[in-house]
Amino acid sequence: MKMMGKFTIGCVLLSVALLGACKPTPRTANDHPSKAEAESAAEPPSPGQQSQENPSPAPLQPAVEQPAGLLKVFVVSRAHNPLRPWEMEGDKTNSSMGVYLGNGRVLTTSENLPTATYVEIRLPDQSRAVPARVVKVDADLGLALLTVQHEKDTSIFDGIRAHEVGAPVQLGDVAQVHSLVNNVTPVQADVRAESTDTDEAQVPLMTMRASSPLPQNMEDGLPLLKDGRIVGMVVSYKASNQSLNVVNAELIRRFLLQKPETSGVPVLGGNFVSLNDPVFRKYLKLDPKQGGLYVSKVEPSSSLAAAGVRAGDVLVSVEGEPLDAVGNCKHPIYGVIKMSGLIRSLKPCGESITLGMMRDGEVYQATVPLNRDAVEKSPLRREKPGTPPRYIMWGGLLFQPLTVDYLDALEHRAGSLPISFVRVREGGKKLAEQGIQEPVALTFVIPMPATLGYDTLGFCRVTHVNGKLVQSFAQFADLLDAPTPDGSVRLTIDRAPYDIYLDRRTVEESNDVLRRRVIHTLRRISSEPHTVASGDTKP
Repeated sequence: MKMMGKFTIGCVLLSVALLGACKPTPRTANDHPSKAEAESAAEPPSPGQQSQENPSPAPLQPAVEQPAGLLKVFVVSRAHNPLRPWEMEGDKTNSSMGVYLGNGRVLTTSENLPTATYVEIRLPDQSRAVPARVVKVDADLGLALLTVQHEKDTSIFDGIRAHEVGAPVQLGDVAQVHSLVNNVTPVQADVRAESTDTDEAQVPLMTMRASSPLPQNMEDGLPLLKDGRIVGMVVSYKASNQSLNVVNAELIRRFLLQKPETSGVPVLGGNFVSLNDPVFRKYLKLDPKQGGLYVSKVEPSSSLAAAGVRAGDVLVSVEGEPLDAVGNCKHPIYGVIKMSGLIRSLKPCGESITLGMMRDGEVYQATVPLNRDAVEKSPLRREKPGTPPRYIMWGGLLFQPLTVDYLDALEHRAGSLPISFVRVREGGKKLAEQGIQEPVALTFVIPMPATLGYDTLGFCRVTHVNGKLVQSFAQFADLLDAPTPDGSVRLTIDRAPYDIYLDRRTVEESNDVLRRRVIHTLRRISSEPHTVASGDTKP
């Protein structure tokens, strides 16, 4: 009995201990993360996983100014499959930081915003979130401007400090990157501008380095402040060397001033080759100390062509700044930088730039208009970010315009391009001379009654419909729809059997089956980006 009593008392004490361990702790409103956030949350590394390459972050300084205008941006995006253009790929979620500019405007980074289906502005502590809309986005500069979707939600900015844009960071300058600990406590760290870099669009970025380790989970979109003004925005962070790539203030100011429908940096539309070969330099009649870049190609629709620059010329200076033999020149903010970085950052589209050129040993000046005609008017163009791909599914034959986006996606997934498409990519000038504004391709075939005998075709260019030259995708659609006396359609392609014949009645019957069972929308001739909205342009 005495042993039984001790056992009973032990069980009671154990139960009390377990209940105490399971006691719930208080939670704040909206403290429950979304399912997407919970699934994407990374587990913290164990002590054994940390290394000297990723040091443990040292305590950061409390922010001098609280709050620093920080907000969270949550994005759900969904892109189309470029190779199966009627299909949507899975939803993606990501979050970043943003900084409040006043007047209901939030500056953030552009990742996934061109294909966004839902955008939300949140208070950093997650206590409130409101739907947002994209005022404008520039994927080249990596920046986006947001505001609330509904006027009644502007109260989310109550108590959030607004910041103006200040002067750009120069090499050697020190600024403060502002962040939050546990989404609540504002902190800051000094970072110094050490060097320059360029991104995929050849836009110059200032590389800043912290004197002490920063948190490894820092998000993009954090502002750099100096004297209370925004001097840059973090677009990437590398924990291994404590470096941040930053869009500088002069590019932020340009972005805020540009119209919503205008995005992207200037593109000259030429190919340039360095002049390291002394024999080649002698052939070009260049002085041994003369720098420059050889112009190996000029796109017919480019600003270079409009200014009279030809293949074979030598670019020797930009706005009076001489180039060295590998194409570097001096930038007033970034120091020595690639010529392409200088062109893209010095002036926006709509202005002009003076290039010093040399032809047959003689120097001349070319006034070049800054625009994007080389990519927007080229036969092989790039679609605007977020634009759904165009296509026509016709009886089981999939037709698509050959764009840079499609070719890049195909090469990425297949590892290489079909020889027919390689010819198209390399023959832009020849296409333009033939009057082709946009090449059209037969990219895929679904076995159907209308495609009997042609189901092994694909990845070939369509040159004619019923003997008429295909000049653009919209015109191709009109040629397909044009009635013929016997109801047959002859398509000419650039590979054997070269001519394929289809019966319009059989095509319509196959279309009905496809529409009911597989593809509900059989064509998209034109399309607009997902998120384009009007908004003010006050910096």
